[in-house]
Amino acid sequence: MLHTRIAVTALLALSTSAIFAAKKNTKYEDMDYGRFLTASWDNTEGKNALKGGGCCANKGIAIKLGNDEGGILFDTDLCRWAGGWTGGFVTYKGVVFDGAHGPNPSPAKGASVHFQTNPTPTWSKGGAFADPRKLPTGTGAATVPFGPLPHDWAQYRGLYVHGDHVVISYTVGTASLLEMPALEKVNDQPVLTRTTNVLTAGAASSGMVFESEGASAVEKDGAVVVTDDRKNAESRVAIAGIGLPQGAKFSVNGSKVILQLPAFAAGQNFKIAYARGTAADEAKLIAAAKGATKPQDLTPFTKGGPAHSKEPVKTALKAGTPGEHDAYVVDTVELPFTNPSSSWIRPGGFDFFKDGRVAMSTWSGDVWIMSPANKDFTSEVTWRRYASGLFHALGLRIVNDVVHVLGRDQITRLHDLNGDGEADFYECFNNDVQVTPGFHEFTFDLQTDSKGNFYFAKGGPVNPGGRGWGPLSDHNGCMFKISPDGKKFEIFATGLRAPNGISVGPGDVVTTGDNEGTWVPMCYVHIVKPGDFVTVADLSHRANPPTEAGKHICYMPKDVDNSGGGQAWVTGEKWGLPAGGMLHLSYGTCGLYGVLQENADGITQGGVFRFPVKFESGTMRARFNAIDGQLWICGLKGWQTSAAKDGCLQRVRYTGKKIFFPSSLNVRANGIEIGFTNPLDAKTGSDTANYAVQHWNYKWTSNYGSATYKPTDDSRGKDTLTVKSAKLSADRRKVFLEIEGVRKVDQMEIKMNVNGEDGTPVPGRILNTIHVVK
Repeated sequence: MLHTRIAVTALLALSTSAIFAAKKNTKYEDMDYGRFLTASWDNTEGKNALKGGGCCANKGIAIKLGNDEGGILFDTDLCRWAGGWTGGFVTYKGVVFDGAHGPNPSPAKGASVHFQTNPTPTWSKGGAFADPRKLPTGTGAATVPFGPLPHDWAQYRGLYVHGDHVVISYTVGTASLLEMPALEKVNDQPVLTRTTNVLTAGAASSGMVFESEGASAVEKDGAVVVTDDRKNAESRVAIAGIGLPQGAKFSVNGSKVILQLPAFAAGQNFKIAYARGTAADEAKLIAAAKGATKPQDLTPFTKGGPAHSKEPVKTALKAGTPGEHDAYVVDTVELPFTNPSSSWIRPGGFDFFKDGRVAMSTWSGDVWIMSPANKDFTSEVTWRRYASGLFHALGLRIVNDVVHVLGRDQITRLHDLNGDGEADFYECFNNDVQVTPGFHEFTFDLQTDSKGNFYFAKGGPVNPGGRGWGPLSDHNGCMFKISPDGKKFEIFATGLRAPNGISVGPGDVVTTGDNEGTWVPMCYVHIVKPGDFVTVADLSHRANPPTEAGKHICYMPKDVDNSGGGQAWVTGEKWGLPAGGMLHLSYGTCGLYGVLQENADGITQGGVFRFPVKFESGTMRARFNAIDGQLWICGLKGWQTSAAKDGCLQRVRYTGKKIFFPSSLNVRANGIEIGFTNPLDAKTGSDTANYAVQHWNYKWTSNYGSATYKPTDDSRGKDTLTVKSAKLSADRRKVFLEIEGVRKVDQMEIKMNVNGEDGTPVPGRILNTIHVVK
């Protein structure tokens, strides 16, 4: 009996050890991304679409086959099946996964590639495959085209998820197609298949089903046999068609295998099958490819399928405790960091449904839905994963209670077709944006104006290390405007570097921030007008590069904002401050700032002051909740920041106490007038010893950021100005600081050590920019 116990104990210990040994030790590898994953993809040799051919894509959806047994890659720009493989799903590389600056994910290490095609059109138009897309122009432009094909050639419409099945919807000319990949076994031989259903008629077209440099192919026994690997003369792939339309046939053109199809007709269902092995098994491979199951009707998979996320996650609400003078306090929603899918929760965007529920997107590609929070933040909330597999989901907007998510590749509109709380149809709302494989080429935020137009911003392909750019597209560094129906896409402004957040405010005023780097001396806040050039000369997309930066509301030094977030505008009457005021978030310093604006001869100038509140992560997105009237903020930790946690969702709540904040800033030739929300203490407010002012300039160059320079002689450093007097207005809501030497400067710093009339400390620092001195 003793021996039995020892044996059982040893077995249990071994089993437990094996379980923990098998568990991966990285958040990005532990995560279940769902049945597909969208990204820019490198091929099996580590080359991206700029450098090589084959199984790579700038915008690609990798679809999981079997139980991580293989994958197939669909290029949404070209409606191209870029490649398919067995031997595992994918290798997770890149900034969102392991933090690497340069590589992208790729097929699993050592994958057996059954087919691949090059990143050019794989559906013909008028009998030709020539790429109709224009090459980008200007200094530093890439030598390959980007973006989707013209819509009358081919257009990606979206994908359906139904259990373990993923169905792609797209058009070729006027023909509407559904296609579903699968991994089958025929006599123990893995066979990779692609089923096509034709829903509407269209003109004849040919499809590239295999293309690889150095490959050769022959037709044999009703199939095509390809010698596919120039490094291995014994490698073979058999390709067969099942249920092909009458008149369809394969043709071989050097290293290309083409399926020539007659006119598309509604109701056509056919399949292409691939089997890979060695020359010795050639007959077996042909039989396996030809023996794949008959093509099936895919429309049942477009009706909504079983949910993957069956267990909601409960988390706590934590109400903040205000201090004696705190007009604002931060309440915290505990995020579902521990969850059934091991999702890495790093929020990139959020919005509210009409009933108070929250939809939140994450950098790793999820969308989660949270139940409404109670007013006092004293209960729990429940979370459920609504969608997954998106491409860096750093923006989200709810329109008519439908979730729209911004990824690097497109705006995706999510539909729950069967009401089970999980998205079944990932509709391509608009994918006109061009994407290069550059690691730093993020798209940021998603906002709408009063007419329903959408806006988002896109960065430049910053090189590893932060200086300069990789090969450029015509869309790098731009802000975009998309019509309410998603059909019209236009460049709204140019000259942005890494604009991690925008806003659309009262009167449809559009704003952006940016991050220090090439042509960006320091972070700034900027009002964007149609056709604007903002600041980055290399990304101006103009024949003659600008010779000066646009005029920002203000710059902010590094200790104030070393990596900007988005902006927001005060709404309603429940938050203490007047509606219409602008707010700015700092991702880098995890801060919230009020933005003071002055219209000086048609130019907006101003400054910022910091709210005396703290956040758990890098603040990026902010929205006011129409139900409670309070400001909600989300953010993440993904690059340089002072953030303590991977992510946060927090509420900035007005406590009802008097607010003593700066409310206005006006520049005069002999000084600065500062307005306040409530009266200042007469003694501290009128004492010149409680004020200190410095100013300095930056240099706008292609260097990374800028040092500080004295306005007096342009030497390194800062000039100190003398505050000659501090005069309070009769109502003590304004103070005029008499200052000698006020001039146009990139940066002014006003330090204050003053109190409100009840002793409440006033935020003690304003950072502003002066364009006009009256």
